[in-house]
Amino acid sequence: MSRNSPKEKYDIRRKRVRATLIEFGISRDLVKSIDREHPVSVLERIIEATKERQPEDKANYLLKGLDYSRVKHGRLPLFHSFKEE
Repeated sequence: MSRNSPKEKYDIRRKRVRATLIEFGISRDLVKSIDREHPVSVLERIIEATKERQPEDKANYLLKGLDYSRVKHGRLPLFHSFKEE
């Protein structure tokens, strides 16, 4: 008997993150790249922050947050040009 309910499987969480990124208007190619390079927990936190603040352009807001996270941890930022118009 565990005290906490079991965590959702990682692949289910990853699929939900991918669907949310596409729903925000980010291109599938960029979603694949983001998915490969970032852990699900980081993406979930950025998505939650984006949903909480309700910006007009969710994709741009999320990509800026992801860029900030990447720079903070010593990695190069992403390119914003892959976003679907």
